[in-house]
Amino acid sequence: MTATDKMAAWMNLPSLDATLLMRPQARMAEALLRQNIEILGFVKDRMERDRALLAELSTLRDPAAALNLWSEFWQHALSDYTAETTKLAKSVGEIAEQAMRNAGEETAALAKVATGKVG
Repeated sequence: MTATDKMAAWMNLPSLDATLLMRPQARMAEALLRQNIEILGFVKDRMERDRALLAELSTLRDPAAALNLWSEFWQHALSDYTAETTKLAKSVGEIAEQAMRNAGEETAALAKVATGKVG
């Protein structure tokens, strides 16, 4: 008998497999971390484009060429932000679905403990 089992017996509670509660939490954390990595990658790419724009603007002598470059930059930025927003909206939906599944799994695990049907 493990220490956990002894404690559960002493408290007159059935022993609970902790993975029943931890697996859903780990999946949720994984999804959130993937989303954060995606956002940070996007920010990194945008900052590199900002830096490249400034470097290129500093070499242009013709104001019209600079204006064209600036205009193209903002068109691409708008396109990038639109694409990233679409990705993030999809990701948020998936995370919400995962949260609902996790809540169901955790509720089922706790119900097993409450009814003493752990096994």
